[in-house]
Amino acid sequence: MLIAQLTDLHIKKAGKRAYRKVDTLKCLQNAVEHINNLKPMPDMVVVTGDLADFGEPCEYEVIYPELAKLKPVLKVVPGNHDHRTHLREALGSIATFAEHEYCHFSEFAGGYQLIGLDTSVVGKPYGMLAQSSLEWLDNELAHCQDKPALLFMHHPPMTVGLSHMDVQKLLNDDQLYQVLQRYSHVKGIVAGHLHRPIFATWQGLPVWVGPSHSHSVSLDLDPNAPSSFSLEPVAIQLFRLSPEGITSHISYIDDADGPYPFFDENNQLID
Repeated sequence: MLIAQLTDLHIKKAGKRAYRKVDTLKCLQNAVEHINNLKPMPDMVVVTGDLADFGEPCEYEVIYPELAKLKPVLKVVPGNHDHRTHLREALGSIATFAEHEYCHFSEFAGGYQLIGLDTSVVGKPYGMLAQSSLEWLDNELAHCQDKPALLFMHHPPMTVGLSHMDVQKLLNDDQLYQVLQRYSHVKGIVAGHLHRPIFATWQGLPVWVGPSHSHSVSLDLDPNAPSSFSLEPVAIQLFRLSPEGITSHISYIDDADGPYPFFDENNQLID
């Protein structure tokens, strides 16, 4: 199974540029086209939050027709810039959610249990999992321990050295771990929020943070670094799920020169 991750769309009313600089609507359109043209095409697209910039209904009106163009199955969880009620109302016809007050999802596909967690706190930059969400997760994991599980959420549970973003992580990661430590079939976590491709381990679990298909948080590991963004090469993350395990790949959206062969027509290494 192949899953494409989209994250941190930050779409504004009428497609207005973000921070007066970034055409996030055009970036989303390019990312959707990129995904639809991948070979093989992904089986699923998971959007890990911050679809809108202010969580307003008019922003989701811009987002809906673009995500509706995606050919693979669509799954969505909110981020800190989203408003879960507005998101559910706008996207409920193209992305299914669990019967819960928060926008979670649980899906069995490709031999895996795929679980999306809504970590958003409306109006706040940090993430929290409500007690009812932790109980829901515990129940979902308990009922299918014979299949490997992969979690998707917006806020990463660990710090990464980007100080202005680390204060916005999942604040109750300890409570999440209390649930996950009971289940050996959980194989990792996919997150967004940081606008950078980052791989980490947290409590022994791999955590993959998706890159930005629009603007990147600047890589500055100085503890006093200002909050800023950079226009780096844009990309999405792909996950290949197999019985052997999970493999991630970064797929760049901008055209690159190539591909070129390593070997000539006589099957000799080109010198």
